[in-house]
Amino acid sequence: MLFPLVAGCGGGHDDADADPGAKGSKANAGRQGGSKGAGRASGDFPDRDVIVTASCSVPASNPAGVTVTGWDPTTWKRTVSRTFTVPAEAVVAEADDVASPLVELCADNFPGVGTSEEGPRAVAATRLRQLFDKDFSRMAVVLIDRETEATGVGYVDTSGKLTRLSGDQGEGFGDTPKEENAVFAQDGRAVWFTEKDSSDRVRIASRSVSGDHAATEQGSGDGRYMDGAGLALVGDPVRGLFGEEVRISPDGRKATAFITWKGYSVADVPQGSALLKAEGVKAARTPFDADCHPYGWVDDRTVLCGPRLGDTEDPKRKNSFWTLDTSRLDGTADLPKGALGGPIIPATDRKNTVRAISQDGKQMIFASLQGTRHDFFVSAIAPGATPKKITARGADRALSVGDVLEWR
Repeated sequence: MLFPLVAGCGGGHDDADADPGAKGSKANAGRQGGSKGAGRASGDFPDRDVIVTASCSVPASNPAGVTVTGWDPTTWKRTVSRTFTVPAEAVVAEADDVASPLVELCADNFPGVGTSEEGPRAVAATRLRQLFDKDFSRMAVVLIDRETEATGVGYVDTSGKLTRLSGDQGEGFGDTPKEENAVFAQDGRAVWFTEKDSSDRVRIASRSVSGDHAATEQGSGDGRYMDGAGLALVGDPVRGLFGEEVRISPDGRKATAFITWKGYSVADVPQGSALLKAEGVKAARTPFDADCHPYGWVDDRTVLCGPRLGDTEDPKRKNSFWTLDTSRLDGTADLPKGALGGPIIPATDRKNTVRAISQDGKQMIFASLQGTRHDFFVSAIAPGATPKKITARGADRALSVGDVLEWR
């Protein structure tokens, strides 16, 4: 089996060749050069053969910025890049105590905050991809009034223009608006969000990017015991799913999520917007014997798993990955015969984290931590696969920072 991701390998790690904008770099010399090269880097994202990452920069004195980059997975050259300047009133820090995918994206990027000892983060959950519209031209934001602590939603484009979708409080007397978890519908027509009242009831709603931006309620429910939950969108017509670590299957019919009192579970996506809780949705807990921490979907019914608690009792699966056929789950605690795939990579003492899953579900990229050093490998998603180290220049730069949003 061929692994195109290791093509063009030259050994070593990131240097000027990996940055098309670096002065005197070979990558820049091979292009049109100067401002033309910069213009090319800000073009459209390809429909295929691209890995899209997002990273956040939070300087001490300048506005925060989010950069979305497309990488050629054969050469690991940066082929397209867009930067969003985050408005000063946007929520980017956990200190604001307001939920937003942007907070998660920027979590490790404040001055003085080092990278995690566990290595790069796992492949992004659905809500991080949905910070942006389909072509990455706009980014949803949660806005906060620092005096009243009222929050609303809006979006910013690559020119830096901020569009507010939530109106002011007017002259009325009422509860402080608390709109959170802003995400973009992929067709770009609306920004969706959640709002929680004093009784912990969560409302899922949307605001159109055109017209008067009036909020349209899409669903609601009791949000108690859902700490850390976020909003993900699915389907056509669009529905919102409010839950923890939500990852949606390619066909939009199922979702994995961490559900309080049940653990990691596989839920049937409801016909309308809903909260993914132990009651109210049809969900099957992943059997204990599957030991499955879901990283994402390989196809419409199969989930890629890693050890649930970072370790496993099965020595053959130590720090490995495997698949779980969710169509075989029957809601009981027993593991159905044939539902669990064999170990994909050899068992080792390395700590391994899935960084990306290809759109066709046939390959994955994972980070492997050995002591304080991490390397990146590509592997087929099949039992007994042989991982191939990615040594092409620029791979470290692409995969070490931020989150991988897509591999298409």
